[in-house]
Amino acid sequence: MSPHPNKEETKVKNWKKASIGALCVMSLLAGCGTQGGDTNNNDKNADEPKEISLEQVRADNIPEKLLEDHDTVTVSIQGADQDSKETYTAKVQYTRDDKGNLLLASHYSYTADSPVGEDEFFAQACLSIEGNGVYLSKMESDGRLNMNCYPSGEYEMYILDMLPACREADDSASETIDEQSEQDGAVLISTTTTYSDMPDYYYTTIYYVDPATGELLAMSVTDYSKDDSGEASVLGTTLYDWSYGESYLPDKELAAEAFNSDEVCALTLVYNPGAADEETQEISIKRGTYVTFVSSTGSLLYADAALTQPIDDTVSIDTNGEEMTVYVVPDVPLN
Repeated sequence: MSPHPNKEETKVKNWKKASIGALCVMSLLAGCGTQGGDTNNNDKNADEPKEISLEQVRADNIPEKLLEDHDTVTVSIQGADQDSKETYTAKVQYTRDDKGNLLLASHYSYTADSPVGEDEFFAQACLSIEGNGVYLSKMESDGRLNMNCYPSGEYEMYILDMLPACREADDSASETIDEQSEQDGAVLISTTTTYSDMPDYYYTTIYYVDPATGELLAMSVTDYSKDDSGEASVLGTTLYDWSYGESYLPDKELAAEAFNSDEVCALTLVYNPGAADEETQEISIKRGTYVTFVSSTGSLLYADAALTQPIDDTVSIDTNGEEMTVYVVPDVPLN
């Protein structure tokens, strides 16, 4: 960074100062982290202060690691547009059940200023009555219940990828630390991330970290776009606030709607039929649920064991009848 900041650098610094203040207030109101009911907390605050680096922050805030120390992780999110108008708020919670299965519940409330208009979105990652991991979702405006099914070995991978986290940028990105300081007992790390293939776009991040545990208390991400003259303008800002140990309480129990219906379809999914690792999943699901099979390799769907009756995988698996059997052939390259 130049020793003589230009106009844009000054604007960014001023914004960062304002955002830091807002984050501190937000975190203090939230209790700055761990709240009651966390039986996994190992009193990490009693440890010696940690050496805080961006790499260490990423390592300490991997969702799997957080769940080793806390029963439940809750992330509150607030999105705003280029005019600082709130576009949505959200609550995302994740935990493990008594058998170690990853569970997720999220609720997004969109305002009239959002691209989708006023609406509510709910999601829940859970196990079916038969014990198969699925992802349920529903947008209030259309009322349709959706369900994603996965190979049993991929369920957790997909759900982990949905969780808010402090992830490293991709290979085309470069994140540089602009400033690191302490404020109100927390470590603040400010960074800028640029992309080699998108020279007119960048974003800034402020990480608000508990120095004793290395765990995130809050994070602010602001996206910028440059015009032809190089002048940057804000595209939007997202604020994240972490808390630990709250009770896991989905705002809408989609699992009850999906699996406790009076009219169910007995869905059978035969994954990799005829192979040594053939896997059969049986799921009793509410009739009419929009069902999609998702896998890392891609797949083709068939209605018969001979694999002669293909099913269009761009639409829902038919769950309108009393039963449905689908044969899922993996290892199809993704487009």
